[in-house]
Amino acid sequence: MYKFLVINVDELWLKGKNRPLYFKALKDHLKKVIKLYHPEGAKLAFDRQRYILSMHSGIPAGTIDGILKIPGIHSVNPALSVPSQFSAIYPVLREELQKIVGDKKATFKVITKRVDKRFPQSSMQVNCDLGGMILNEFPNLKVDVHTPEIPIHVKILDEQIYLTTKTLLGVGGLPCGMSGHLVTMISGGFDSPVASYLMSKRGCKQTFIFFYAYPFVGDEVKDKIIELLKKLGQYQKYCRLYIVPFGELQSQVAEACHAEYRTVLFRHAMVQTANLLADTIKADAILTGDALGQVSSQTMGNIALMDGSSKRPILRPLVGYNKMEIINLAKKIKTFDISVLPHDDACSMFAPKHPIIRPDRVYWQRLVCALDLTENIQKCLRESQVYQINPVGDLSQIDNFVTNTFKK
Repeated sequence: MYKFLVINVDELWLKGKNRPLYFKALKDHLKKVIKLYHPEGAKLAFDRQRYILSMHSGIPAGTIDGILKIPGIHSVNPALSVPSQFSAIYPVLREELQKIVGDKKATFKVITKRVDKRFPQSSMQVNCDLGGMILNEFPNLKVDVHTPEIPIHVKILDEQIYLTTKTLLGVGGLPCGMSGHLVTMISGGFDSPVASYLMSKRGCKQTFIFFYAYPFVGDEVKDKIIELLKKLGQYQKYCRLYIVPFGELQSQVAEACHAEYRTVLFRHAMVQTANLLADTIKADAILTGDALGQVSSQTMGNIALMDGSSKRPILRPLVGYNKMEIINLAKKIKTFDISVLPHDDACSMFAPKHPIIRPDRVYWQRLVCALDLTENIQKCLRESQVYQINPVGDLSQIDNFVTNTFKK
């Protein structure tokens, strides 16, 4: 195992005078993740807009995987460390190449970044000199400056030189919490987990809300949501999941309108519930997995109705995605195998044969004005089950503080 990890940031260098705030948020997230994986402690240092993680016992693959899920991190390099002098580089590099290639044929390229400009050799000199030494000693290796099989990175920092032959890409984007707080409407399908991931890497803190339509659905859908949150929670610092009992309210809503409006009226009730929760936890916007035209409730006309139902912006990062694009992202973030599991869907049970796709605005306004759901929604939030998810994806049930907000 490597004892050093060079952690490279993504967009933080664009932030000008606000840059220290972004670095502080990223460092806080890093420290939380590292502490959960290694309660005994590890050293995290800052060197020229990079973080260097060091552990005497070596850094396990699980820890590296957890760090790669932290928004704001562009990439990490498992690295070897040598003193800041040219003569120290090659002996360590030779030993590393013997381990990873041996006598196999391969291509390589030396890529030097001389952050410490006091270092006597230029980046080009280091590239040429190290490349020549490698070619002399490893006849099985050839230079390929375009697509090398072994990219050898030499990072010359103030105190040390770090050598790496691996670059592992992270989430990128911005640190968690730097772009506001969202209430994420999560479901068991492919879309909403992918939407959550996309907004995590744009720096959004998220609180998740799931509308649990018991007794019309069983426990398997709730278990599925919990498994999804074990994945999605790893892209957050700490987050919460509200499982809102929604079956009784859904049954009432189904009887309050023309059959073809049921689905959009369910969505209206969900958006109102998400907004009421957002009032309590001081969230800035609502997040959904809507993709334009994918289902009847996501036509342009019905999306406009939902926007009118919300006192906050509704973010829809998947609005222009095709289904296969969403599925491919679900595979990438490892939510696909959970989302594909079958479960009962109360919305489908109540769904009309011909759902409305071009709503009558006059009828809709009369309907929502006559239907005051506030008391019912408050009851649902009072009775919610609440879970906290830590940055490594562990869940624990906690008290519902919203209960005190919406006392009878």
